[in-house]
Amino acid sequence: RSLTVYLVRQGTLDDYVYLEHGAHYAIGALALILMVSIRYQIPEVVTGLIGVALIAWSFWSSVRRNKALAAAEGGSGPAGNKTEVSSGV
Repeated sequence: RSLTVYLVRQGTLDDYVYLEHGAHYAIGALALILMVSIRYQIPEVVTGLIGVALIAWSFWSSVRRNKALAAAEGGSGPAGNKTEVSSGV
């Protein structure tokens, strides 16, 4: 929770827009694995790697998006106008 609050306050989730989606996909995958593990044995390393892979993929997709936006705007990407966001927490 504290890491999420920190990322929101720093505006990181605004810069990496797909990161939040990747975290939600990872939670969904973990829920699916939990249901499958009722019947089949799934190694913990597989579970961990799936979560890390989904978050890494979303981070990489966000970086690609930011580079494409920066190229389209002539070099002034979203990181250049970073502002701190109050989360109200």
